Amino acid sequence: MGGKQYGRSINKAEAEAEHLEKEAVQIGEEAAKNKMSIVGVIASGLSICMYVSYIPQILGNLSGHQGDWIQPFVAFINCTMWVGYGFFKEHRDWPLVIANSPGIIFGLTAAITARL
Repeated sequence: MGGKQYGRSINKAEAEAEHLEKEAVQIGEEAAKNKMSIVGVIASGLSICMYVSYIPQILGNLSGHQGDWIQPFVAFINCTMWVGYGFFKEHRDWPLVIANSPGIIFGLTAAITARL
């Protein structure tokens, strides 16, 4: 009789260990998602800053000190492609769309004002 009870205790302990392992894996996955979300927000913010930095070039272009047009034009094309990709995916990727939208506006504006 003692052997059966010992066997049940082991099975119960194994079941509890398996449950705890699954819980730990779930907690780890949630932590990884949260970290990636934070990285995504930071990357999106830096991307927006990068494209907003075209403003001094645009102002210089408008004041008669034309800069190069090719780099902002390529940025415009690149951002247009990323916005289209993020927008037309089955599950829209809004951070990708939002982060690259300023590149469309400021890249094209910088390229056009450099050619005036």
